[in-house]
Amino acid sequence: MRAIILESVLTCPHCSFAKQEAMPTDACQFFYECGNCKTLLRPNPGDCCVFCSFGSMKCPPIQEQRGCCDIGTNAPPHVGKPVFGGRGRGRK
Repeated sequence: MRAIILESVLTCPHCSFAKQEAMPTDACQFFYECGNCKTLLRPNPGDCCVFCSFGSMKCPPIQEQRGCCDIGTNAPPHVGKPVFGGRGRGRK
């Protein structure tokens, strides 16, 4: 079994600013604000989190090949969309 890497370098696609960040092991990180240009990054379609879209390493659940947030089957309705309160369910 390979060791899980818990740090990833996130690179902003807008200004190319890069910063090493710790990845959560028990949740998907849907949003990340660039420390340089302040752009709010969200996962690309089909990715579960900002680390899978913009990081040098995929998130720990994907590294472990156990899936993350049920992408492709029961993805939460807020993946890739900002959530402003509540759970984001029931609205279209």
